[in-house]
Amino acid sequence: MKRQRYAALSLAMAAAGLTSPTWAQSATGVVQNTGAHANYDSVRANTREIVNPLPAPDTTRVQAQTSNAVSNVTPGVSPGSDPVASGVNTRAFGSFGIPYTSTRVQLGGSNKTSAVGASYLSSTYPYRAIGKLFINGGHCSASLIRRSVIVTAAHCIQNFGSGTGGLFGGYVFVPGHYGPGATLAQREPYGRWAWRALNRPVTWLNGTDPGSGAARNNDVAVIILNKNASNQFIGDLTGWLGYGWNNYSFVSSPKTGNLKVAATSTLGYPGLMDSGRIMQRADGPSYLTTVGAAAQIWQGNNFTGGSSGGPWIANFVSFNPVLSGGAAIGSAPNRAVVGVTSWGSADPNAIKDNYSSRFGQNPQYPNAAYGIYGAGNIGALLQQVCSLQVTPGVTFAQAGYCN
Repeated sequence: MKRQRYAALSLAMAAAGLTSPTWAQSATGVVQNTGAHANYDSVRANTREIVNPLPAPDTTRVQAQTSNAVSNVTPGVSPGSDPVASGVNTRAFGSFGIPYTSTRVQLGGSNKTSAVGASYLSSTYPYRAIGKLFINGGHCSASLIRRSVIVTAAHCIQNFGSGTGGLFGGYVFVPGHYGPGATLAQREPYGRWAWRALNRPVTWLNGTDPGSGAARNNDVAVIILNKNASNQFIGDLTGWLGYGWNNYSFVSSPKTGNLKVAATSTLGYPGLMDSGRIMQRADGPSYLTTVGAAAQIWQGNNFTGGSSGGPWIANFVSFNPVLSGGAAIGSAPNRAVVGVTSWGSADPNAIKDNYSSRFGQNPQYPNAAYGIYGAGNIGALLQQVCSLQVTPGVTFAQAGYCN
């Protein structure tokens, strides 16, 4: 069945006039694009949203975990970089009773001093470090976590268990994408950025990643983006987000019933909200849980297909205020991506929950540190792909892509 699906995808590519990509496959799951660095034909005004094809597991007995149920691992964070310039129809509850608020990332109208375009907000930092990931035949969401590296969901790269030949291909990232824009500058304020190399867990491509149905330990992938025609790195134009691991910013106390909880903001381009053409944001508490033996983050959220791969961000601040009167900043002050949207209910009218694989240590990625890149799955994936040679004798890390 998986082979037939990929054959159908190849036929669809040929019918659309697209060429099959050329890439070099590594035994670790790392892939480097050795053919054309861009397939801009894959960028369409309207594309189908990529949906995790694995069935949603039974969540009727899923419970949030207490502090005693969580392994003793040390949380960590890699700070991001600021730019060089340094609905009313929302269902505000989930099946666990998790409240949330979702809103369109848009600023419109005018004020007394200037006219403001609707696309303005999504083109400002930190929103512009998030964007739409176009794929042959569809789209997901993604975010920039290093100078030229985005993170997304593994199921946006290929179907679970589809092997080394199962890559969808045609990956193009458009930061701050605003689909209804009248001009190209509104729709693609920082241009299009084609993939140069990627990495996803070997357990994802061979179908052995622990879990049940769509709930898996490591539905995570990272993609290195090529420079633009002006030889610039994307992060030098947009800035990038930090990322955290081992449940960074999650806390437990009697005030929350000793449940591990974090305040998170989830962003992406869900297909059933503004047809996937405008960035959306959902805010609310997230909890740690286990679904079918897979370590997950759990949030009330009404996002659907197309939001896959979008970031779950702890401490999503735009600007820090100047504190006074003895006020002190908290113990987890850094803005950090701690997961990406993996799966949830596809029914737009059902009580909504979304889930993410956790960034951090697990049996597949047990190390507390993978070089300078952090712990667990996110650290290992970054270390492997950044160690590839971009030119003979020079790695992506040495060339500045992974700053």
